[in-house]
Amino acid sequence: MPINLRSERFQPAREIPVSRLRALLRDYCDLLGQQMYFWGRDVIHPRGNLLCENGFDRRASEGLEGTSVYRKSLDGGAAVELHGACAGLYDLNDPDSGHFLYIRNKKRCFLYSADAPPAPGFYAMESLANGPALDLYFSSLRFLDWWLEYESWIEKRTDPTWRYQCYEAFSSLPASRPSLPPREAILWLSQYRRNPSGITRIRERMRSIKT
Repeated sequence: MPINLRSERFQPAREIPVSRLRALLRDYCDLLGQQMYFWGRDVIHPRGNLLCENGFDRRASEGLEGTSVYRKSLDGGAAVELHGACAGLYDLNDPDSGHFLYIRNKKRCFLYSADAPPAPGFYAMESLANGPALDLYFSSLRFLDWWLEYESWIEKRTDPTWRYQCYEAFSSLPASRPSLPPREAILWLSQYRRNPSGITRIRERMRSIKT
């Protein structure tokens, strides 16, 4: 169910210091960068392309040659787009709601203001804003709604070890910086959505897992 950002239960987020909120957004982006690798693995699942099975349409990228963009329309006129270089949620019927865009090589998320989703790899700087932090947080929640719903679908439709296989493959890459394991990541993201004022930073959570 889409979130109601006017709900009183989101009031605590409005009271978080900006520096703390931006730190949580960085943690969120770390998990999203890792998750993008997982979506890439879903494309080559032994059963077939899981993004397409989930309802995504695939088309050739208008940006980076030889790559594909996956798009899925959501209720209410919004759409999710996934590409190896970026991921976003765009509400083209209500651009003032604040499009969400994550750019992988920048490891950051932005409020995106252009009229159409970007061509992957090509971003007009005037269309990218990194604040206000509270608006960026709320925009990240809109994308997170879909993200958590998709991971619930993955859990039901794949072997219980599939996400951990993805995590282990990611962790084995020479340049990777693995974040929380899949189950712990979902728990952290759920708290980020529900109670950001009481959440533990990921680096602290990682230390507790290792010990």
